[in-house]
Amino acid sequence: MNEETKIEKEFLQIKSIRTSSNAFVMKLNENDVIIALDGLLLINKSYDDLSKELKEIKDKKILTLYRDGVFFNTFVYGSLGVICESVNSNTIPDLENLNPNNYYNQDDFYFQFEVFKKPGKTAILLNTFPSILASLAPPLWMLQNRLWTLFCISLVFYFSLLMISPWLFFIGWILKSWYVGNSQIDVLRLFYRMNNYRLSLSFCARTEKEAQEIARQFDDKVDFYYSYLEPVVLED
Repeated sequence: MNEETKIEKEFLQIKSIRTSSNAFVMKLNENDVIIALDGLLLINKSYDDLSKELKEIKDKKILTLYRDGVFFNTFVYGSLGVICESVNSNTIPDLENLNPNNYYNQDDFYFQFEVFKKPGKTAILLNTFPSILASLAPPLWMLQNRLWTLFCISLVFYFSLLMISPWLFFIGWILKSWYVGNSQIDVLRLFYRMNNYRLSLSFCARTEKEAQEIARQFDDKVDFYYSYLEPVVLED
């Protein structure tokens, strides 16, 4: 009787991602399963209906997805630009008794994090929410983010202006603070790529510790600067 009354749930599974689409930029993968939008389960919904709903987004929303045994959230701003197929919850046991509230709370504030990795190196966790320190004191922000080359160039720049005129130094400080404050995330991404770090994950989390825990679920060998996690156990 239980088998007869059991309701089958159909979810959308990504099968193809267009290059330069929103899903491509969001670092979604093929076979990711779309679970919920702002905590509302997307059961038995066609991708056309979901796409129309996403196109009408006026502000960012949070999309909950499932990948390789891990549930995670990410901000979505419009249509994904993917091809989806329906997947039955019976084929993925983790989706049988799914409660999206276990992975998303609409009353909490979420940050978008990006994980940059380089083979054999400690990974970098980037919080894409702008820091006020970059607008107030760019050199301190550069030290905080270990941008040594940019820090040294900035010191030479400031010192040169100060030697010419204190007023010129003040104007230079204001202009550089404005530029760094407005482009800080792009600056960080550029420096990571210049050092051969590659973006591997992008997702939402409430805290940096939670973000590191999610990244560790995807890769149990990943470690971070200023880590909140136990060190990775290296195999002999």
